[in-house]
Amino acid sequence: MTTHQALHLTSHHADGIVTVMVAGALEYDTSEEFSRHTAAALAAHPDARVLSLDCAALTHVDSMGLAALLSLRRRLSASGARLRMEQRPDRLDRLLDLTGTRDYLLAVQVRTRAEREGARSAYSDDASSDG
Repeated sequence: MTTHQALHLTSHHADGIVTVMVAGALEYDTSEEFSRHTAAALAAHPDARVLSLDCAALTHVDSMGLAALLSLRRRLSASGARLRMEQRPDRLDRLLDLTGTRDYLLAVQVRTRAEREGARSAYSDDASSDG
């Protein structure tokens, strides 16, 4: 059985960006720790508009680690914040490609309230003109 390096997380905040340095394995045994740490870092800085993951020292991600990343992305989107994943190792990019999650996780979601309302309005106008 393969044993992976433990997960080590450190974070700091500057200019509306919370940066979390992720070192080690993001997997079944560590995904809850990752989720707790990122939630606490964001709660400590409610003004943060971006959570940046520094993945340079990330050694392994399994399906539970990927689920934790997807969950983080959903939470950030719901609060109007963005996720950045910096210095991704090649193996992480391959995982994101193989699972079809790259575009979702790495998408820049910069839409103003007016843009969101305009999209809803355009959709309802299209739907009402069909009848």
